[in-house]
Amino acid sequence: MQKFMPILFVALLFSVVGAVIIWINQGQQHDEPETWSAFVYANGYNSGRYKKTDDFDDYLRCKTFATEQAQQLGNVVWECGLRCRFDASRQGFQCEAMQNH
Repeated sequence: MQKFMPILFVALLFSVVGAVIIWINQGQQHDEPETWSAFVYANGYNSGRYKKTDDFDDYLRCKTFATEQAQQLGNVVWECGLRCRFDASRQGFQCEAMQNH
């Protein structure tokens, strides 16, 4: 029986590590739908003033809207953000991803 204790301990250790990894990965999955927000920087990228429009179902719709708005304002900078929320500590919106290509 003493010979099997180290093997049993290692098997138990790997099982616990595997369960923790699965638990962490499930916590990283998003249950909410993918929503995009368009940011059009009418006064320049670093001005902090922008036009924000929410609730696009996918990046392509967001990009189409943002590029049209940017062209109307004289080809200004635009971005689309995924799952954006307001961060009071930073006084601005924080998004999971930002794209503009």
